[in-house]
Amino acid sequence: MIKTRQLLLSLLLLSVLYTNTIFSGFRVPIYYTSSMSVGYDNNLFRLSNLNLESNTSSNIIDSDTFDTGYITPKLQIDYQPYIFSSLKTDFDFSLSRNHYFSSPEKSFNILYSQIGIKFAPYQSFKFAHRYIPKYYLRNYIDHDMSTDVNQICTFSIESFSFSYSLPLLNKNWVKLRFIRTNYFYNNSFTEFDTRINQLELKYYFRFLKMSNSIWYSYSDGDNISSGDGFFSSKINRSYIEHNLGFSLKKKIRKVNLLDNLGTSLMLENRFYKAENENNLSFSSWEDALHNGRTHSEVNFSIWIDRKLTDEISNQFKFKFRKRTVESDYYWVSDFKEFNKFEIIYKISFSSNFNILY
Repeated sequence: MIKTRQLLLSLLLLSVLYTNTIFSGFRVPIYYTSSMSVGYDNNLFRLSNLNLESNTSSNIIDSDTFDTGYITPKLQIDYQPYIFSSLKTDFDFSLSRNHYFSSPEKSFNILYSQIGIKFAPYQSFKFAHRYIPKYYLRNYIDHDMSTDVNQICTFSIESFSFSYSLPLLNKNWVKLRFIRTNYFYNNSFTEFDTRINQLELKYYFRFLKMSNSIWYSYSDGDNISSGDGFFSSKINRSYIEHNLGFSLKKKIRKVNLLDNLGTSLMLENRFYKAENENNLSFSSWEDALHNGRTHSEVNFSIWIDRKLTDEISNQFKFKFRKRTVESDYYWVSDFKEFNKFEIIYKISFSSNFNILY
């Protein structure tokens, strides 16, 4: 009887010790960052010069002005437990909202979550999900219902991505990522529903004492609602897209008011797949708008940042975006070309919760 009790007590002690060993990996801080951005956008609806100068612009946007100020509050949570003894796992979650003062309808929320497993320095696998429930684009004509009445056009954006990173020589590393993104429009514009498969290769390296990256991606946008029986869906709006970009960040040691200076540049080229010209109806504005159209975009940004304390940092950023269009129809560029800029100030507070230990 005594030996049985001793055995049971030994088993109980071992189970407690084993349980403590397992759960000790979960007893790590939960890090969080809360931030507030204040910005100005000079062309919120990405209107062309023709639209900006037109007296009918009030029919295509839900706003009295083309430009706006905005705020973006954001909360990010990062939890990195050791679920497996030799592997670090990473759970990221963030919630943000872009709120535009001149057009509340244009405001939107972003939910983001990510799960990662780190195998070794610069080597990890990550799965991410990003969701925008509703994004107001602007007002367009629903060609299934009218030829001259504008309707509100909105869509949701949901993307899933898988990425794998591995180290190269001299603390350089490379990341391969696959992203699938769905654009689902409101009932008046389902002919634009698109599923995009994107493959991206990104190389991170140090050069001239700077942190740099360069990347290339290829996207195939499938207009999944094309040919579903409606008049407006006779047009195939599928496209292919190439993106090439680079970024660099330099530590500033000789200027007390700055910690880092960074810049990035991305070049985008999108080509809409041409329809069979025998099937085109040249009286259709939509046919000509998409048939064989190519557009190129330049996205440029530059920023400076500085830590004010161990927990508070701030950043100034300038962003510029320009689109140019090539088409067999000269007037298409009048509606699809645009340029815009944004000026943003952001302040962030970072800390952690020690509630698990």
